[in-house]
Amino acid sequence: MRARRLGAISAATYAAWWSWRNHSSPAAQSWWPTSIARRRAGRLSVRDGGAHDDTVVVLMHGLVATGDIFGGVFDQLAARNRMVVPDLLGFGRSVDESRQRFDPEDHLDALDEMLETLALSDRPLVIGAHSMGSALALLWAQRHPSRIQRVICWGAPIYADAHALNLQMMTGGPLLGMLVADNAAARAACRFNCRHRTLSGWIAAAARPELPVSVARAASLHTWPAYRDALGFVADSDWKSLIAETIAAGTAVELIWGEHDQIGDRCLATTFNPTSLEIVPGAAHHLPLTHGRLCVEQLTSVSTPDTASARP
Repeated sequence: MRARRLGAISAATYAAWWSWRNHSSPAAQSWWPTSIARRRAGRLSVRDGGAHDDTVVVLMHGLVATGDIFGGVFDQLAARNRMVVPDLLGFGRSVDESRQRFDPEDHLDALDEMLETLALSDRPLVIGAHSMGSALALLWAQRHPSRIQRVICWGAPIYADAHALNLQMMTGGPLLGMLVADNAAARAACRFNCRHRTLSGWIAAAARPELPVSVARAASLHTWPAYRDALGFVADSDWKSLIAETIAAGTAVELIWGEHDQIGDRCLATTFNPTSLEIVPGAAHHLPLTHGRLCVEQLTSVSTPDTASARP
């Protein structure tokens, strides 16, 4: 009886703490659902809508996430642009249980197929990419140098090499370390996730009260091969060459981090001479959630060279 009473008190205490944390979280309170319809475009599930002018804005999410991270605030982009927000191959509503390989080329082929299905293959592009999506966006820009005008990277996981990435992640706390783990524990967690996606989604929401519930629950929508291979190509990315070659081909590369973002080596990134590098005071890693309006402003502004700016 006493154990039951203690359990009820603990559950009530946690529920009260969760509610307080959620209601005081900038990410949870700044996000609302999109009003743009979702459809299938080749192998990818996408949100697709907006004006039919020349430029297409493509938004690409990061690891263990979906296009839902770009909430309703981004819908205003569709007022003057065509906006396409895919769930990347193997993630979200583009999850594929049958695939065992998700190489960068597989992702790029799926993105090309998406544009072809939407009859957008000949249109100029602006890409806004979060975290892991930044590496994929730069690779896509190298494939289509004449069409992709700008790549805006929020919280890019830029490191000198895989060792530097792993070292930073493992010293950033257990949650950050688990996010980039490739070991037996991570594989076991992923297997549980795949077998119990609904339960895993609710566990994720309970564990991450600082995120919108819908966004946190979507973290369960991936497979181990998709997670493993995405982590692999981020760790193996030659960021210096990616940025230099993309800019040399005529595409602007704009790097943006929150002041308190634990992901990415900003000092190293400065030496790569991006088109611009910006730090957002007071922000952390999830800029599309906490600073959606600013991200929209960045997507619609004109790129100018500036390697050391900061937003008030």
